[in-house]
Amino acid sequence: MIRSSISLAAAALVLGGCVGMSRSETVSPLSDNWARSGRIETIALTKGDIKVTPEFDEIFKSRVKSKLDACAKGPTPLTLEVALDRLDKANPVLTTVVAGANVLRGQARLVNPATGAVVADYKIGKTIVGGRFAIVVMGQAEEQLSDAFGDELCKQAFLPTEK
Repeated sequence: MIRSSISLAAAALVLGGCVGMSRSETVSPLSDNWARSGRIETIALTKGDIKVTPEFDEIFKSRVKSKLDACAKGPTPLTLEVALDRLDKANPVLTTVVAGANVLRGQARLVNPATGAVVADYKIGKTIVGGRFAIVVMGQAEEQLSDAFGDELCKQAFLPTEK
């Protein structure tokens, strides 16, 4: 698995594109009933000691909500509580010469707003590696990582793999 991830990342870098790697895990899965009937109504965001732009909260919430609106289409509202503890942006100079990585780590808890009960809990981790020809995309780290967080939560909670 690690060897194939490294090979994939190397191939993307040679071609100048980007490749994403997941380090996510399920702490407590969303039940099938919630996965079918749930939708995200509200996003509450807290951040650890991470360096972001003043616009980050709005960027993150709108991009994550947009991604989740595409996969969580049920009638029952859920609150997404996000606690971010790491956001690293690629160094533009290093990215143009060799490669760079944008990294996001955090926790996503889905909460039933009617009861306050946590109905699912996930650790979300995304790393996006890009080469010199991907500098424009890599430079939009906050947008890129917000989209990746939403995609990853969709995949983990609302689009479970067949058993």
